[in-house]
Amino acid sequence: ARVQLNTPAPDFTLEDYDGHKVSLSDFSGTKPVLLVFNRGFVWPFCQKHMAQLRLDHKNFLEANTVILVIGPESPVDDKAYFKKEQLPFVGLPDTSHKVLNLFGQKVKLFKLGRMPGQIIVDKQGNVRFIHYGHNMADIPVNEEVLALLQRINAE
Repeated sequence: ARVQLNTPAPDFTLEDYDGHKVSLSDFSGTKPVLLVFNRGFVWPFCQKHMAQLRLDHKNFLEANTVILVIGPESPVDDKAYFKKEQLPFVGLPDTSHKVLNLFGQKVKLFKLGRMPGQIIVDKQGNVRFIHYGHNMADIPVNEEVLALLQRINAE
């Protein structure tokens, strides 16, 4: 089942590419979290999106937001890409699609795997924005996401 707006986000724990456990609830009460489900770094749209997030990272920091990038790569591949591209966010390998399934985003076998998705979880732990991509290029622009984060922070 897909998660619903304004309901508590399901908690999860994954290990980052260095083996440190990261849970969604780690940020509860402190800052909003942008969950980015990505298809994998071999895909041009995902590469482009990571570059855009990196360019706007200071704006996300100003919005007191932590970005968790959840992807299908192995920890070794995930780490290699994050280092090569100097990505300043948290990379969480999810090779079994555990978290993707928990949040109800589809893995479409006929479309070669996972679809992209973005979810904002506010600091109270509630889902405030859901965008499930319908194709590889279906990724909201940072400006839209940042505007929402600013509104959530102002509450």
